[in-house]
This record gives sequence, structure tokens and C-alpha cells, in this order.
Amino acid sequence: MGLGLAVLGLVLVYLGFGPGAVLGTDLAIGAAPPQRAGSASSISETSTELGVALGVALLGSVGTAVYRSAVAAAIPVGLPGDAGEAAAESLAGATVVAEQLPEPAGAALLEAARVAFTGGFNTAGGVSAGLAVLLAVLSASLLRRVRPTAERPASAGSPPPHIEREPVSPTGRPSPGSPRGRPNH
Repeated sequence: MGLGLAVLGLVLVYLGFGPGAVLGTDLAIGAAPPQRAGSASSISETSTELGVALGVALLGSVGTAVYRSAVAAAIPVGLPGDAGEAAAESLAGATVVAEQLPEPAGAALLEAARVAFTGGFNTAGGVSAGLAVLLAVLSASLLRRVRPTAERPASAGSPPPHIEREPVSPTGRPSPGSPRGRPNH
């Protein structure tokens, strides 16, 4: 159940994340003029990386806060300070402390820590889902009137949609058929 479930979870995450990432990048790069596409791509990539880092930090903080508040009540009275702090810090810490306690107290602490961890994880998932819905509604309302670049009318003085280039030989010099490659007679 362990590795297979983890792989299945990641597959589902990336099936959901992939299309949105591709469309977002396409939207950012497609909105930029061709000569600025590299800059648009780098801004898109940087904002994606920053968004992932901030998301992990925010959701991790939410999950940790829920865990700590839920497990605090289950820490046995009279437990040494370091052991109590370790149990409140993480599920791994609570597992180590529970192994050192007598059976009923250790089992109760471990079960409370597992329930608290699951609660924190579920809360982080709920916050994530809520933010995704909020951002989807916001995107749909703000981008409703944005037309794709190809549909925008050309303004006066704007460069043509394609630029014709002179034929170039394999050596990088203008080919004999190009205006620059013809001898002046």
C-alpha cells in the first residue's frame, strides 16, 4: 500500500497540475510580443517556482498548526519537557516519545498524534482546494474578455505577423538568390 499509493497520488497530482501549468505558460508567453517571449517565459517559470515554494510553506504551516493544537491535549501530564515538546513538534517525535511510555499512555499518545496529523493534512488539503476554486473563479472572471493574441486586431505601425527572412546558405552567408548575395553589375 505504501509506495504504490504514493505513486498513484503523484500521478493524480501531476495529471491535474500539468494542463493548468501548460495553459498558464502558454497564456503568459502568448500575450508577450515575440521579441519578449524569452523574458515572458522566465517570468512565468520564476512565478511558478515562487508559487510552489509559498504554497508549500503556507500549507505546511496550516497543517503544523492544526497538528500542534490537536496533539497538545493528548500529551500526558508529567511528561518531561523535552519529550512533550518532541511529541508536539511532529508525528515522528510523538512516535519516539510513545515508544518510551508505558503501554496505555504510549498507545493513546500515538493514536492522538496520528489523528492530529491526519487532521492537519486534511485541513491543508481543504485550504488548498478552497484556494484552487477561488483562483479558478477569479481567473474566469478576470480573463473572460481577454482574446488570444492571434485574434487581436493589428494596430497601425505594428510589425507584420510574420517576418520574411533572406535565404541563407549552410555557411551562414546570404545565398546567391538573395538581394544581398547578388553581385553588383
